[in-house]
Amino acid sequence: MNTPSSQGSLGNSQLDLTLGALRGGLPNAADIAGENIAGWIKTLQGNAQLAPIATELQRLHDLLRSGTADAATLARSLATLGEHTTKAAASATPDAQDKLRELGEVLSTAAGQLGG
Repeated sequence: MNTPSSQGSLGNSQLDLTLGALRGGLPNAADIAGENIAGWIKTLQGNAQLAPIATELQRLHDLLRSGTADAATLARSLATLGEHTTKAAASATPDAQDKLRELGEVLSTAAGQLGG
């Protein structure tokens, strides 16, 4: 059953997984990116407030699956996700706010690494 509390627990465990992967750097994150991104898209579906994040995640997922994405395009997508995630932290539950802010920073840092 998908209750608000179960969604919160799921979101926090996904958040921990995503942060763990990204803390290890982009090569580590790339190994689990497809599955992780797809999971987030599913989690965010139906949440109008987080629709911009879901849309950008879908764009990133499609870019990675295409196999033809260049570093600059990926960097722009990660930077957009970083911005949206940092903004979303302000309205998140207290237990997720710090992790979302950190995720926003890590995504922005990753974008900078790709962007040169």
